[in-house]
Amino acid sequence: MSRQRIWTTAAVALALIWAGVAVVMQQTDDLVSWPGRVMELVEEAPWLNGAIVANDMRQRYLVKVITNYNRLDPGQRRELREDAQESLNKFFNSLTGDEQKEYVNRTVDPLLDIIDKGLKAMPVEERKKLVARMRGDMKGQRGNAKTGDQPADKDREFMESMIADDPILFLRGAPLKTKMELAPMLEEMHTRVKGFRH
Repeated sequence: MSRQRIWTTAAVALALIWAGVAVVMQQTDDLVSWPGRVMELVEEAPWLNGAIVANDMRQRYLVKVITNYNRLDPGQRRELREDAQESLNKFFNSLTGDEQKEYVNRTVDPLLDIIDKGLKAMPVEERKKLVARMRGDMKGQRGNAKTGDQPADKDREFMESMIADDPILFLRGAPLKTKMELAPMLEEMHTRVKGFRH
């Protein structure tokens, strides 16, 4: 075999391989997400610039944002919060009440299920330590709320007793705003407990 034929064969083989890679990348593009993609989606929501968008189009767009957000791993979610918290807040605040509920139900609530399963799979002593840390994080997070958002003393006492008894139960029944405030802490807890799941 001549040298030129070997190089030609190698070049054709490489071209076929790269063509195959390009096809696979194009086919799987909708199955992959990254912080920049989510940031772009929340910043370019059509209704943010004042456009009137039909409900079904808003719903499809919201599902696209949620799907891409849920594909992020905990580190990517943290990176997104650090780089685009203002954009995320603006997007969330632009949603209707029902849309906000769907967003929280599909992004924050699944973390509660994972944390709950992880806690149940942990050794008792490890679980106690983690739940104590979770309670402290939740109290600290709520303590950092704006003065106007602070609960009354009676409400605070009730909330603290609920957190002490069962933080997951408290979080399942918490208002949307509270869940969104505690989402970063829940994502951290998710990272800590995922190694203990069955």
